Amino acid sequence: MDAIATSAEEQSVALNEFRYSIPTTTSPDLVFNGRSVFDLASAHLFTDVSTLANEEAIMNAHTHDGSPHLDPTTVQDALQQFLSTRGEPLQGEQCRTAEAVLASGRRLDAVVGPAGTGKTTTMSAVKALWEAQFGAGTVVGLAPAAASADVLGRELGLDTDNVSKWLYESTGPGASIRAGKYAEAAERYQAACQSPRVNNEARKALERLAQRMSTLTAAQAQWQFRPNQLVIIDEASMVSTYQLAALLDQATGAGAKILLVGDPAQLDSIDAGGVLGWLDRTGCAQRLSTVWRFTNAWERTASLKLRTGDIDVITEYTAHERISSGTYDAMVDDAYNRWDADIRTGKSSILIAPDNDTVAMLNERAQADRVGSGAVDAETTLDLSDGLHAGCGDTILARRNDRHLLDDTGDFIRNGTLITISGSPNPDGSIEGIRDDNGARILLSASYLTESVELGYATTAHRSQGITVDTGHTLVSEGRLTRELFYVSMTRGKAGNHAYISEPDPRDHHGVAPSSLPDWRQILGAILSIEGAEHTAHEVREEQRNQANSLSRLLAEHDYLAQIAASDDVTHLINTHSPDLVAAMQASPSWGAMVAAWRRTATTNRTLAEQTLVGSLEPTAVVRDVASVVHSRLQALQQRLPATSSLMFAPVSVPTAREDLRKLLTDVQQRITQRLSAVAIYAFANEEPWMNQLRAQTGLQANDEAWKSLVREVAGFRDRWDIDNPALPLGTPPSATDWDHSGQRARLEVLITAAKGSISTSTSSTGSPEPTPLPHSPSPVVGPSL
Repeated sequence: MDAIATSAEEQSVALNEFRYSIPTTTSPDLVFNGRSVFDLASAHLFTDVSTLANEEAIMNAHTHDGSPHLDPTTVQDALQQFLSTRGEPLQGEQCRTAEAVLASGRRLDAVVGPAGTGKTTTMSAVKALWEAQFGAGTVVGLAPAAASADVLGRELGLDTDNVSKWLYESTGPGASIRAGKYAEAAERYQAACQSPRVNNEARKALERLAQRMSTLTAAQAQWQFRPNQLVIIDEASMVSTYQLAALLDQATGAGAKILLVGDPAQLDSIDAGGVLGWLDRTGCAQRLSTVWRFTNAWERTASLKLRTGDIDVITEYTAHERISSGTYDAMVDDAYNRWDADIRTGKSSILIAPDNDTVAMLNERAQADRVGSGAVDAETTLDLSDGLHAGCGDTILARRNDRHLLDDTGDFIRNGTLITISGSPNPDGSIEGIRDDNGARILLSASYLTESVELGYATTAHRSQGITVDTGHTLVSEGRLTRELFYVSMTRGKAGNHAYISEPDPRDHHGVAPSSLPDWRQILGAILSIEGAEHTAHEVREEQRNQANSLSRLLAEHDYLAQIAASDDVTHLINTHSPDLVAAMQASPSWGAMVAAWRRTATTNRTLAEQTLVGSLEPTAVVRDVASVVHSRLQALQQRLPATSSLMFAPVSVPTAREDLRKLLTDVQQRITQRLSAVAIYAFANEEPWMNQLRAQTGLQANDEAWKSLVREVAGFRDRWDIDNPALPLGTPPSATDWDHSGQRARLEVLITAAKGSISTSTSSTGSPEPTPLPHSPSPVVGPSL
């Protein structure tokens, strides 16, 4: 196993490096598996060369200016006259997005839009204008799944297929098989031409071989891009980086253009991906932001907050009675009953469950109700792949593409197609049904039914993407959904989307205090905080570089080393005055807290701290835990000592007799000093947005020394606590139990107030007007990489 891991590592590219050199010491508190304890091998991330190369190729294509495009003036006029299939014109941002794509000479463009922003409408305009310029059939549609490709084709009126099929046929095994057959036919043709016998039969054989080669050539041409084509890849976030790079390579060779469309806040590729999100996060994608899908205006804005994981959105959904909570059984009942009521009143509705077991249970329940009402025949049924049975009147779901199973329009069955069984089973086990998507009749074989068909009343969040209905009903269980899955589930219904959150039942958690179990708000908050969107290898590498020497990480490492030094220090003192107490005190549960208290008080006033420690070591009959007593007295002393004015970002010299510990402490302290300087330089060089708010609060000018000092402190504070809120200099207030964060924030607030007060005093004494905040103008990102 080690040999396999070593071989894989040698063939990979590291995304993060070991930050510290190989230790010369063997102390177990500083070394683990031959490396620094701060460089765990399990935290080492890898990718492969091809992934990085593919990502670079895609990003470079966005900057390549030489692909087919339309004249900007012509585009503007045509878009103003364009009407959708519903007879509606494009809205403002839809028009701007279509214009940017059509007039762009880039080899690759991207359009990103949340659910319901009109991506399809925008693409219909792009398709119409492109074909008007370059001719019919010059727009090709691809999607990650056959069902979504079919939807794209029907909505835009173009030829589509799924990405895997295209790559299989264009450059994969399908192309290889055709190439082999062509080579065989060509060899036979060449041999026949050289044969001295040229009779009628030989001529016919030559004609057949020539015809076969021509057929194979034509078949291959169907899977090749052509010059001036526009290749629209829908739901592009679900297409892997490798697949996108392969399609881009084909398009580049043919002189075609690639357009990625989708939403990185929805579902991701199962393989390495994240490219669409990368383009969006770097400002390389056109954005649609106005939601049109939902009937209620409040839900349009609420869905955008849901997309970004804004916890406050829970209040909005609660106020509009969109969230129910209770036990699992109660929520299953509630979701099913409301979905069933919608269906019976003629609405289109979707019932989404968090796992396959719940889907199967809901399917059985829906079937049983329909059997009871006479809508489904339970007498003559067939076995399905999910272990259930289906009869005439049942709704079933196809789970596999099969290009040999054709409906009466010649279209094949796709994974995700819903079918209503329209007749009794045939003697051979086949059954006839009507497709819900196009109304065509189709005959499903017995083998397909038993291998690839399930009941289709309920579904999972993964399968729901791309579906639009009147109402949506989503069951939520703890730990089952990410933010992206929940967002997809809660944006399917136009008129309403409801969540049913199952809370843990205390009766199922014996020995656990009911108060410690999460309630529905905590469950939903956890879901919204779990971002499942994948990032590219380039982004991960940059994130790792930024995190490698962040103050939050370096100060934690310094704290660990300082705690070791303090433990050695206090052990030496105890051993000097009361050696018999050392073993018992180190075994005490209060030992760690006592060492931390000693470190804080000794840093402030070592003399008083030592006096308190020694005085607490005197044996008494009532004291059983001496370490606890010392901890309590040191804490009391710390409260009496004056608070330090420093925010404690700068490294503090920590005395230690250990050479290995001293070297590592010095290394970490130097890194902290360098980081403090780097974050300050970065803030000043880029005029970060939070600085505008800070300037407005204080009134300080950019050339004031007080301003420079304050920015350095705030920049260090933000890096220390991983604050990324661009609008709030100090971020959101921490929890009441986060004492270090709260204390440092409070001291900074004092500094900000003092700076404002100094300006007020200066203004009143000089009579000059109060300075106004400088307007913010975006600056290029310069300075050190953080």
